[in-house]
Amino acid sequence: MKGNKIAKNVLISLIVVVMVFSITMFSGFIPRLQKVTILTTSDFQSQITPYTMSVTVDGEKQTIEVGGAARVAGLVKYLKKRNGNASTLFLTSGDDFIGPVFRAFGGVPTTFLWDQIATAWCLGNHEFDLGPEVLGNALDYATVPVIVANMDVSQEPALEGKIQPDIIKMVGNIKIGIFGLMTPTLPIISTIGKVTVDGDLEGIARSEVEKLKAKGADIIIAVTHVGLDVDKDIASKVDGIDVIVGGHSHTLIETPVEVTTPNGGTTIIVQDGAKAAYLGELNLYVGRRGIDHYKWNLHLLDENVPTDPFMEKMVAYFINQMPPPEKVGESLIDLDARKITVRKKEAEMGNLFTDAMCEAVGTEIAVTNGGGIRGDKIYPKGEITTATITEMHPFGNSIVVVKLTGEQLKEVLERGAAALRSANDPRDPATIGSGSFLQIAGLEITMDISKTPQQLSSDNTSIVVPGERVIEVLVGGEPLDMDKIYVVAVNDFMAGGGDGYLTLKNIPDADKDFTYVYLTDALSRYIESHTPISPEIEGRITILGE
Repeated sequence: MKGNKIAKNVLISLIVVVMVFSITMFSGFIPRLQKVTILTTSDFQSQITPYTMSVTVDGEKQTIEVGGAARVAGLVKYLKKRNGNASTLFLTSGDDFIGPVFRAFGGVPTTFLWDQIATAWCLGNHEFDLGPEVLGNALDYATVPVIVANMDVSQEPALEGKIQPDIIKMVGNIKIGIFGLMTPTLPIISTIGKVTVDGDLEGIARSEVEKLKAKGADIIIAVTHVGLDVDKDIASKVDGIDVIVGGHSHTLIETPVEVTTPNGGTTIIVQDGAKAAYLGELNLYVGRRGIDHYKWNLHLLDENVPTDPFMEKMVAYFINQMPPPEKVGESLIDLDARKITVRKKEAEMGNLFTDAMCEAVGTEIAVTNGGGIRGDKIYPKGEITTATITEMHPFGNSIVVVKLTGEQLKEVLERGAAALRSANDPRDPATIGSGSFLQIAGLEITMDISKTPQQLSSDNTSIVVPGERVIEVLVGGEPLDMDKIYVVAVNDFMAGGGDGYLTLKNIPDADKDFTYVYLTDALSRYIESHTPISPEIEGRITILGE
């Protein structure tokens, strides 16, 4: 009797198993979700050493040490071990070269870092700051795939064969397609040789999605260096991009941005700020129908983060080759080098830069692009060293003296005024580079940004709309004379047409005085001879229509 009961129970259990199996087979069985981890960093800027930043903890401001290559490598390796090496990707979205370390070693330290930990690397505009030859030399050391889909390097010998549009990676049984996008402003803001950039980001993105889908990609990731606003625009127009790992705008995204695509899907956009103060971790939970859900974490790279011993030794090796900083002078005020200051309005830092340029080469007028003033922070009053100056201006630009008619000078000033966006702006946001905003000396200008901005042709070779934002210019208190010749100091980046200064580019080199006075040397000499310094806002720039 007891045996019959056992047999009956076994039979019932078997029937239940068969029924469950049959139901799942015919109702679309969804397998166990698979986790894919994407680690991110953006705009690393050759920050291989730790640095200090201010944070607010329990309502109080504190200064802490963050970042550095050893922490980046240590945390990435720790998270790969925790999440599984085979299921973890590390993606970096460009502007990974810049500053004195880049100038000293041509990007090699950062390339070594990415070779240790990265899955794919989308280039940024600053990788081109020293030209394609220097970038090409750095990429000779790279084993990590370098991806940019809208850039053609086939005619540039230094880069030919070193950059590809996309890659496919397998995570378990999930095929992940990854492609890169570069800012269309690259030809304006960098030195790119024979490289060309396709500004049709929407078309390139759509083509990449189709190409990667045809290769069987289950998930598609765009690693971009175009900025958050452009990322959102692309996502709203192109179906099939599951994730955008962004850069260029230095945005610290605490809650991922979700954009609805044309067919009703969702694109997840993440970005982790700049200089590796934070590392992003995006965990995707993927099933048969794609991403089921996700989690996004920002890891602060402070003293609690494990460091990688090998990378510590590598950083020490390179830093030991750098010349030690020396005191130049002192400032009585905090010096604000934040982007929101030097690229938007008259700034004490801008006045310091342009006054130093005038004194160095003996001109009454100087203009320099706000994008050439770096640091993106407030330098506290006190000691200024050679290291401070190279951080403020990491590009190594020299001063060029040009003779401009009043009409040409007005064109140059219109280019600077075009860097500001207005509510009724007719331009594609992707084509507007805020770094072209001018800081000035020897001039007083009034601009109305509600008026028409200067606009360049699609290939950035001509001015198609002259602009009418600059409504008043005073030189030494007198109105600008359109026929008079003015002697003006500019930097060699602008003199070569950088940031879209075509008026300067079109002046024959024979009519330019290449002084070979480096801007960093001009700053050092000016600060040293005027220390302690205390630059002021003097009403050089008035902005209407904001």
